[in-house]
Amino acid sequence: MKYLLVIFLAFTIVPAFGQQPMIGDYLDSTNPSLIIHQTEIPYSEFNKVKGDVMIVDFENIHTGSWQAEFHNDLLYGNPDGDAAIRIYDSDIPEKFFEIGMGSHPRYSYWIAADVPETGYVLLYSAYENGWVSGKPTKITYSEQAGLTVDNGLRTVLSNLDISPFTIKSYSVHGMKGSTDPPAVTHGVFTVNIMSANYGENPIAIFPFVVTGIIGAGVIILIFSKTVSYTHLTLPTILLV
Repeated sequence: MKYLLVIFLAFTIVPAFGQQPMIGDYLDSTNPSLIIHQTEIPYSEFNKVKGDVMIVDFENIHTGSWQAEFHNDLLYGNPDGDAAIRIYDSDIPEKFFEIGMGSHPRYSYWIAADVPETGYVLLYSAYENGWVSGKPTKITYSEQAGLTVDNGLRTVLSNLDISPFTIKSYSVHGMKGSTDPPAVTHGVFTVNIMSANYGENPIAIFPFVVTGIIGAGVIILIFSKTVSYTHLTLPTILLV
């Protein structure tokens, strides 16, 4: 009996950790919702002030759980220039999160979000040494865990609750003023996105099926033992 309880608890606790989807889970070809897409943004698109940006739709809408990587291979032409990208939600067009990367030698870095409840909020900033060329920024999202950002050096933002968030489009900018020198002069900014509905992977529900079977077995066993105990003790009580 006690061994069954231990097994039941084990299969109950393990799926709680297993619910957090990792991007490798989506590589299973049995998951029909898997989407992998790459977008290359030319340097010239960053030579704009944020008031003049153009919002561009991605080829696919990324819903469910997703992971994005930003590869900054731009050559900056202005020490005050930036490379900022905004990722927009599908359901609420004015809802977005923003990541900015400043020019050398400071390599400043910031993360911000604009949601209806709070408006535009700066969530993280580093005046210098905020990112390193050649190391991508990684963003992961799921409804259970929220938004987490790794700047290529370490995790700088964890479990931000912006759910739900379905990726639809983006915009970029890099100039603070329209009369400034160009922010960047060469290169490309690459966005890789992988998304999937974790629940559509048959393997994902296996722990819960096992938990249900074991749980049902434990309940039946407890009930049968209770009935047996009652059946054995009732005549004794009546005889007394």
